[in-house]
Amino acid sequence: MPFLILIGMYPQFIIEMIYFVIISIVVVFLAVFYFLTSRRRGSVESGHAGHDREGEMGRGEKRWLIFLFSVTIIGNLLFLSPLLPSMRYTLYERDVTMTVVIEMRNYKFILPEKPIRIPANVPVEFVVISEDLVYGFGVFRKDGTLVFQMQVVPKPYINRIVWVFEEPGTYDIRSTEYSGPMHPWMYVPDAILIVGEQQ
Repeated sequence: MPFLILIGMYPQFIIEMIYFVIISIVVVFLAVFYFLTSRRRGSVESGHAGHDREGEMGRGEKRWLIFLFSVTIIGNLLFLSPLLPSMRYTLYERDVTMTVVIEMRNYKFILPEKPIRIPANVPVEFVVISEDLVYGFGVFRKDGTLVFQMQVVPKPYINRIVWVFEEPGTYDIRSTEYSGPMHPWMYVPDAILIVGEQQ
């Protein structure tokens, strides 16, 4: 079974590896750029556009480079940190105890059951598969506030998110991405039922 999941995730794995390679190239480029421009190359008269020596970066350029590098590192650390619920549930919490597979095609949600019964306070993985268009998958409380959402890209990409529902009750599903003239009707009321431990 894990082998089949790995095969199914192959396109997604390739995309994530390409992202990692691009980020690595950018980091290496910044490090080499900083090293090459900060080397001292003999004494030259100062006064060349704010540079102390030929081939050196000025103070302002160094500050900007350090600022941009810091923003890149801090931003990636924050987006991969447990501060974001989606990352906390995906990377740092206990194993998924339930998987819900939902298909989307021809402007419709195809649910495994209605309502989808999910116990409260357990990690649930939603796997949403689009057969034709780019859709959005959003889970909403009854007052219309958003619990979570994700973009649903067509096959072969696997769209998944792990979530922990803490409040029992019923939740609606809506498409959160405009996908054409039938978009306003992509709404399933009471699609998810979160049951407490006593139920």
